[in-house]
Amino acid sequence: MTVYGTPGASLVQSAEDTYRDNVRRGAFHEQRVAQALEAWLRSRADHFHLFHDLVGFHRVGGAGLEEMDLGDSNIDHVVLTGDAWLVIDAKGCGAGTLGVDEQGNGILVKQDRTVQAEHWLDDGRNYSRAGIPYRLTDGVRGNAAWIVPDSTSLHPSVEKAACRQKGGEILPLRAVNDGFFDQYFPAPQPPASPNRIARFERYLSTGGG
Repeated sequence: MTVYGTPGASLVQSAEDTYRDNVRRGAFHEQRVAQALEAWLRSRADHFHLFHDLVGFHRVGGAGLEEMDLGDSNIDHVVLTGDAWLVIDAKGCGAGTLGVDEQGNGILVKQDRTVQAEHWLDDGRNYSRAGIPYRLTDGVRGNAAWIVPDSTSLHPSVEKAACRQKGGEILPLRAVNDGFFDQYFPAPQPPASPNRIARFERYLSTGGG
């Protein structure tokens, strides 16, 4: 990816205002992703469990593996069945083109040609969140995905992002609406066991953890 020049800073906000705007945009996008997931799952005839905002992953064991600790990190959404799971992370990047620069660092080139760092692309441990449902399901395999707004275009270089090196998909929101994840859940999917559901419920931010 080649970036030419840096436009004027006439619309630059304070760091505090920028942070507040980023949080507001991220929360709105996460709600949009949640709505899309729910609509997609309602279109299926088989049974799914959808968990929003899971937290408190300290010393999580299972599947015969050593305990895992995500610190204060959360998981935005988990889709669970008896045979598979899907971890979804909502990334409200904003309008522009997402990719990596010549040094391999994640960036968003905005419509005004300014460049914004996207550090989540640089985190090779991002996929480690998938280790949580793997442990909680005693070794059931699944997938991970990062969902960006439809206003975010994906440059081919995004496939080289550090967070992608161990797998997972970086996709626009419309992919959820179009049923992209049906391929990971061949019909019919059996429901998850009550025991596994309870393991996830304890980490709900509304009362778990």
